[in-house]
Amino acid sequence: MHAPCRHRSRRVATLVTALAVACLCAPAAAATPIGVGDVSANDSDPNVSHVAPYVPGDPRAVLQAVPARRDPAVRNLLALRRALDASPKDLRAADALARAYIDFGRQLGDAHYAGYAEAVIAPWMAQPEPPPVALVLQATILQFRHQFDDARVLLKQALARDPRNAQAWLTTATLDMVQGRYPSAGAACAKAARYGGRETGIACAANLHSYTGQARQAIVLLRQIETDAPSVSPSFRAWVQGLMAEASERLGDWSAAEAHYRKALAATPDDNFLQVAYADFLLDRNRAAEVLPLLANSLQSDTAYLRVALAHAALGDADTARFTWTMAARFEALTQRGSDYYGREQVRFALYLQHDPESALKLALQNWNVQRAPWDARVLLEAAKAAGRPAAAKDALAFLADTH
Repeated sequence: MHAPCRHRSRRVATLVTALAVACLCAPAAAATPIGVGDVSANDSDPNVSHVAPYVPGDPRAVLQAVPARRDPAVRNLLALRRALDASPKDLRAADALARAYIDFGRQLGDAHYAGYAEAVIAPWMAQPEPPPVALVLQATILQFRHQFDDARVLLKQALARDPRNAQAWLTTATLDMVQGRYPSAGAACAKAARYGGRETGIACAANLHSYTGQARQAIVLLRQIETDAPSVSPSFRAWVQGLMAEASERLGDWSAAEAHYRKALAATPDDNFLQVAYADFLLDRNRAAEVLPLLANSLQSDTAYLRVALAHAALGDADTARFTWTMAARFEALTQRGSDYYGREQVRFALYLQHDPESALKLALQNWNVQRAPWDARVLLEAAKAAGRPAAAKDALAFLADTH
């Protein structure tokens, strides 16, 4: 690969981190979840969320499957870790390792890696005036945790010191889009385009168009960079195809959406974010049976596990109660750890697995106060309809009418 392509790949890899609202999810066991005993021997109601700690009786019991050291991504992390250990004061080495942790956590759906990234940059964040690079990284981690206000504070600090920081502008645009602040997002995209280059500007603009009722224009823009796919990384190809799939869904073009999802997964078959998005597509198309093999190897991810539970429920099979019980235990574990950034997932769990529309509506309204992406509007509308309280969604309906 020629040097310009290497440079473009690095810039685009940064885009993937900035523009994808990652579903970083706390891990649970692939076989027996940590904190959950033998379900078959437990007389608890399937929907009970308070469970006793699980202590394995067999030392050979598998509590959690972890990535193998032979995994290329793991080898890359180990190499970056060694580089930082050799030069612990090198901010560039810390930045590379922290971003690799964030990307890997996004791929697996494992929030632990965001914590690892936070630990890497902690020495720089502890300085009286943290460098912009560290501020933007910390803001990205806070964004993943849905601590949006705190993330904005750090981004403003970074941009005050480095107004040409394209990554900071991209992350600001992402936050604005997630929270429905589209005019502000447009301004941030313009800055990102000015300082980040062609791919940056096109990607940011396309993402914004897709959010504001201009999905056709978004696809036209994305096709301009789709042609670059042969010369860039698989993650970039997957990312572009994923955006095109979402835009096609918003147009109701199901065959095109599926084709783009399949292309995205062909490039990065183990990407949790894409797997979950495609699983939602399949659930919407009444193809729940296809969700089970798609996510069979991704049950460590809570977002993937929820889709498997929803698929079992849609199929009406006997495993639904077990998956519902385990999902409740996972949400309880997240609550005990202080994680409150699974709003839309909790709404869907309450509505479609616990069959409690009032609780779902309450959760949906709380979530709507924090973020207003398309899925957030959707779950609020679904919960309000199920609860027989359409007026409760009036703010969401007004938002949709205003933003298209």
